[in-house]
Amino acid sequence: MKDLYGEEIHRHEFVSQTLHSIVTRYGFQKIQTPVVEYTNLYTRSLGADSDIVNKEMYTFQDKSGDSVSLRPEGTAGVIRALRDGNLVSTLPRKVFYIGNMYRYERPQRGRFREFQQFGVEYVGCTSPSVDVEVLMMADRCLRALGMRERTELHINTLGDAERFVPSADVMILISALCSRLRYKQALGDYFSSRLRLLSSDSQLRFERGNILRILDSKNHQDQDVISSAPSFDQYLSRFASERFEAVQSGLQELGVDFVHNSRLVRGLDYYCDTVFEFVEKDQSSTVKMALFAGGCYESLMVSVGGSKLLCIGWAAGIDRLCLLSNLIPSSTTSLFIISLPSASRNLQPKAFEIAEKLREQGLIVHLSHGNDQLKKQLKTADRLKCDYTVFLGDQEFKAAQVRVKNMQSGEQQTIAWSQLDQIYSQLIRPAK
Repeated sequence: MKDLYGEEIHRHEFVSQTLHSIVTRYGFQKIQTPVVEYTNLYTRSLGADSDIVNKEMYTFQDKSGDSVSLRPEGTAGVIRALRDGNLVSTLPRKVFYIGNMYRYERPQRGRFREFQQFGVEYVGCTSPSVDVEVLMMADRCLRALGMRERTELHINTLGDAERFVPSADVMILISALCSRLRYKQALGDYFSSRLRLLSSDSQLRFERGNILRILDSKNHQDQDVISSAPSFDQYLSRFASERFEAVQSGLQELGVDFVHNSRLVRGLDYYCDTVFEFVEKDQSSTVKMALFAGGCYESLMVSVGGSKLLCIGWAAGIDRLCLLSNLIPSSTTSLFIISLPSASRNLQPKAFEIAEKLREQGLIVHLSHGNDQLKKQLKTADRLKCDYTVFLGDQEFKAAQVRVKNMQSGEQQTIAWSQLDQIYSQLIRPAK
């Protein structure tokens, strides 16, 4: 957990505003959910045996004796809110959120126990073209942040869960035995004969039945065993295979580069069909960070009392994006107004008036207070990283003007009070 201030928070705001600007152009609307939820929301949606629920959640009893938790991720709360607000009666729903999440993890590069996350959820989607649009939107977000060339999109399919699909006016049951359940059985047989070679965490996942999660292990001890594990592609149903082919074809037609990573499973139990991660390409990093990650899910609505509903979403860690983004946010021009010492009049009221006129133009204005020496006040302007200093003294007062100094070039110019509303167009914009 960390404090944010100054340039760091300015960069956070720049990243989140950039994402906000892009996703709203795709028709997504903002939703806000509580930081604290009843714990059973996460035990039902994420799985009682998941690592997040067992190891990472901040859980406590409130004064009523109810078990509540700080939210570890955003999707479950969003789905609950849409269900509670009866907002799934008309579909699709396209929403986005931004907020702080909490997980008790070992702090490391790009990972904090309190972190800010931006996410989107496309609720009520069956067509693979929706997957393509959501992935393309993430691609555009990374391009806007100047980071797409430094990342690689990995995609996979986790196959179809059991569902009914209308075809020729009949309902056809596509069994999970053709896809996910069949693959989990094959994977379980494979790992059971190699259990002693796995890390203790992966052995525990095996005992709890979280077979797919072993593929998500970053422990070096597990990598040799994982690399020889059966591939999901061999166990896909025809429906799941054709759907994934459509997603890949759509991305290719739009020029969105990707890698099919058959080992990608993602870390949450509710995913199905398309899953994906935009991971950094940095070869010097031993652990590649995922900057955008997500996938399809359909059982999450059931966990909050609704019916199965296919959705897709992704989330991005603002802290990680700030860590890797090379873009420098453009800052608003700032000025520092210095009232020079005067024996004949109080210049402060006029300084306040000038400051308000400048603020009306969207400029950041700092006022000097007190009778510090000019040298000290200029140091203050420099410390505040002001672009310009505005001087108001007896001479300027008599001439009904101010003297403006460019703090970078040292150039000075006088501007009449009557022209202060044009200071940006006359002085600042030409200098940029």
